[in-house]
Amino acid sequence: MKKISLLALSVFMLSANGALAAGPHIYANKITANNITAIQHSIMSNAMQTFEGTAAAALGGRAKLVKQTEDSKFLYGTTPMYGWPRLYGEYGDDDTAQRGRNGGDDDINELERTDNRPVLNSVWLNWQHVNDDVKFKGYDELSTNTDLISFGLAGGEAQRGIGISEWGIFGGYIGGDQENKFISIDERGGYVGLYTGYNIQLFNMSLAADFGTLYNNAEHQYGNDEFANMWAGAALNMTYNIALDNTFTIQPGVYAGYTWISGANYMSMSGDAVANQNFNSFEIAPEIRAIKHIGRGWFGFINFKYAFMMGHGGDVVVNGMKYDDLDMRDYAEYGIGIEKSIDRFNIALNLNRRDGGRAGWNGGFNVKYIF
Repeated sequence: MKKISLLALSVFMLSANGALAAGPHIYANKITANNITAIQHSIMSNAMQTFEGTAAAALGGRAKLVKQTEDSKFLYGTTPMYGWPRLYGEYGDDDTAQRGRNGGDDDINELERTDNRPVLNSVWLNWQHVNDDVKFKGYDELSTNTDLISFGLAGGEAQRGIGISEWGIFGGYIGGDQENKFISIDERGGYVGLYTGYNIQLFNMSLAADFGTLYNNAEHQYGNDEFANMWAGAALNMTYNIALDNTFTIQPGVYAGYTWISGANYMSMSGDAVANQNFNSFEIAPEIRAIKHIGRGWFGFINFKYAFMMGHGGDVVVNGMKYDDLDMRDYAEYGIGIEKSIDRFNIALNLNRRDGGRAGWNGGFNVKYIF
């Protein structure tokens, strides 16, 4: 097969079937596949961070359980989140310490707390909105809007060796669109996934896998093309808490993910037979977070990550001829957030900026109920 440059996309091609108008719209499947990789990163990183715990929990694991006093507010969030009293919201608006939620005495030993863990420890709901411009090598920039609504539940905390394990399930809805002067793509879909985590005081390792579908309607100058993508992916996230003092923690980490995306084959309204090979994406994203207990149960955090995008983009074959790949560039993401606990509810807001292969803003909120 002869490889055709992107400059030829606007040129009419002749075939045995007559004049066929291959144009930029033939990359619709490649556009949605690349967008799924970004969606997948948001799904996985948000889910695993929520399962790992809130900002208060990230301050955990570096102090022994102490009897709560007026001074214990300075140790807010410093006891491990697993098996010990939940500290979320245990300080009222007057900054006075409240009693632990497990109802036990303050001097109950850790083993007894471990044995009394509930089957379910939390449920959560997360909404994120992404508005950014996607930049490919050799293709016009696209404007992207995506909404992700995710939910999950966690439980099964158990002693495993020297650490604590946990499981979780999650799922959600995807809705969005992408467009430039050549094409407009409407995207709707959903996903389900499984999570497991392992915590050894300052170190946490999370592993998640999911499966999803995305239904697409691509509108271009020749009409509308409808096609669907399916994907399966897995991701690993590791973090380590470095305490600078009792209220401030630096949390370096690394995210590694793989996503397989089924390529959609279809006959375009332009009369072109578009065949798309499956898409394989690898991603490594080192990250660092800084988490601060501001006071009265309020937390603030800032974060920075850089996503290295790798893998095979899947070839596009139109009427028996292979076209150049669309490769998404690496990108950086940095942002801020705040968090507050009210009784058993934990609420967090975040706002992030992306630059590089994806440039724009994203943000949202997370609500978590802790049993």
